[in-house]
Amino acid sequence: MANSTDDFYHQKTDAELQFFVDHPELYQPSLIAAARGELRRRGVVPAMAPPAEFPPLTYVSPADTAAPVGLRTGPLTLGLAAVLFVGMGGFYVMKQKDKPAAAAEKPQAPPHLEEVATSVIPDYGAAVRVSVQRQVQRVPAGERATAARATMPMHQYRELAKRFWTAECQTEYVVDRARQGKMDAALPGHVESAMATWEQWNKATVYRYQFGPQMTQHFDAMTRVARQQQEGLADLLIVARNPQPYETAKTRRREADVNDLLSSLLPKSPVTAKPYSVLVRKMHL
Repeated sequence: MANSTDDFYHQKTDAELQFFVDHPELYQPSLIAAARGELRRRGVVPAMAPPAEFPPLTYVSPADTAAPVGLRTGPLTLGLAAVLFVGMGGFYVMKQKDKPAAAAEKPQAPPHLEEVATSVIPDYGAAVRVSVQRQVQRVPAGERATAARATMPMHQYRELAKRFWTAECQTEYVVDRARQGKMDAALPGHVESAMATWEQWNKATVYRYQFGPQMTQHFDAMTRVARQQQEGLADLLIVARNPQPYETAKTRRREADVNDLLSSLLPKSPVTAKPYSVLVRKMHL
């Protein structure tokens, strides 16, 4: 057993033996004395350890030297922590007393709501259905019967009339507002919506249709109105974005031509209820 103990010290380096000597508070006195004797045997004079400032801590055996030693707390440490905590709390209370009382928070006023112009055009669905039916009634009965037997021509005619009057009602709405001088922030959006609706009509006119005489005349009138109304909307969009007088000689001439063409489809406007006036052309003999 003695040889085993001697081997333990013989295997230690000078630094490790010196560590035992330098920390007498960590090990048994016999272990420190043996380490000091081994250093002398090697011809190394062990340095004297400084006097310990604290009482010896819990005994740690040599077998536990490899394990890390955790932080140990005692009455002194807890006392210092308590004094520090109380001191900081008192300092915080004093600082709070020095601060002026915060002013009562004033109630905020409700947000101001501003009216935003809308780009939604009134729904003329009912007016469009009535307009289509009235236009169909202007087609002679015999022609309607023939188109109904063929199935497709009457269906196509009704669909074309529906797309036409949907766009025409929107166009009359925005043009009437411009004529009344209502150049508000919503007008450009209204004009763009009407122009987009005419695109549905344009897509349907790329096909060829086999209509009777009166239905062909109606289709020709709708096509000419659509072209002029789209030109008028393009001009109106410029006016809506750059406020300026709308009524000009050009707009009045266009309105007269459009009204003349529309009079062959319906007697009056489904939007304003004003009659479509027939353009009287003077002939010079």
